[in-house]
Amino acid sequence: MAHMSDQPLEPIDPRDAFTVTPRLDSEATQSVAASQAALLLATRAGVLGHEAELAELEEEVDPAPFELPELRAVQRSQRIPVTEAVAPLAMSRSELAAEPATAVQDEMARKVHDLYQRPSFENAAALFEAALYSPHPLVAVAAAAGARETTRLRPQIRVVLEENAGSDDPLVAELAQEVLKQIEPKNPHLQERVITTPPSKRRRRNSRTAAITHGTWAAKQDWYKPTGNFYEALKANRPDLAVHNQSFTWSGDYSDGARRVAARELEQWVDNQGLLSPDFFAHSHGATVANLATRRGVDFDKLVLLAWPVHNQWLPDFGRVGQIYDIRVRFDLVILVDGGGQRFRDSRVEERRNGWFDHAAPHEPAYWDAHGLWAFDAAP
Repeated sequence: MAHMSDQPLEPIDPRDAFTVTPRLDSEATQSVAASQAALLLATRAGVLGHEAELAELEEEVDPAPFELPELRAVQRSQRIPVTEAVAPLAMSRSELAAEPATAVQDEMARKVHDLYQRPSFENAAALFEAALYSPHPLVAVAAAAGARETTRLRPQIRVVLEENAGSDDPLVAELAQEVLKQIEPKNPHLQERVITTPPSKRRRRNSRTAAITHGTWAAKQDWYKPTGNFYEALKANRPDLAVHNQSFTWSGDYSDGARRVAARELEQWVDNQGLLSPDFFAHSHGATVANLATRRGVDFDKLVLLAWPVHNQWLPDFGRVGQIYDIRVRFDLVILVDGGGQRFRDSRVEERRNGWFDHAAPHEPAYWDAHGLWAFDAAP
């Protein structure tokens, strides 16, 4: 089965993307699916009145071939009944479930056209309802995120999110988890990914090496651990960093409290491992943990943030870091739902922005290969 991260994702104008029916098992339609999901999530931000996010997204897509409709016009704080949301469609809910995927896609394309021509809350809500029936799970998850804000939480939305929270595709899973978290942070489908942080034993030697950590709900993944694909690729491509023979594992739970506990544990782990101002690579909210650790007095030589959702309340202590590198994609779908910023705008930060949409891409070796990132600390 094809995964979203198996090939680079590219932006496609949504008015063109919604004329194609994407499927997860079709490599040729992965950028189509991501572009459809991107429009749905941007429309959700419009419904919620997230002005700062909309302004940032407009900057992201300029000059890319991804024009957005006037999404400020779709804002509304009051939800509507599902029957009212479906009313602008040419199909009933039962017909949406029974008609061929191509017919449902045609209806989505019609509503996308309406959204560009006459941006309104009603057209946004109708588009979400139709897109819930997309055969591509990334599109259905993005639609569920939107429908939750225009109608109500209902079994169909919960099923879409819970079924895809365990997807083998990293982007589908991460997006479903992020949306589900906003509805029910302690949902069992999320909590089964949380672990108890393993104990840290004190070593008798000091070293200056690089270390890696994961993001939310990712402690059980392998990419960041010794023998994992990113760990091994970093070790092979940057022998000068002398990657540490252990990686930092934290609970992966989603809460401010969990990240603060993890920052304290990281402080102890760095000391126990005998690491002296290590280089540190951290994905997503694992980067938040690293930032918070600097406020506890942890020093890093290079701090490499991989797809960090920018939140001002979790900025690092710059005086504790030699240099920060911010590596990310444009229009990150997971960060869009998270509500974080898409760019770390600070003159003290070296930005490396490549690719589109895929939150997991910045820890994929193929992404680093394609964009020449192994020399990330060389002058741009």
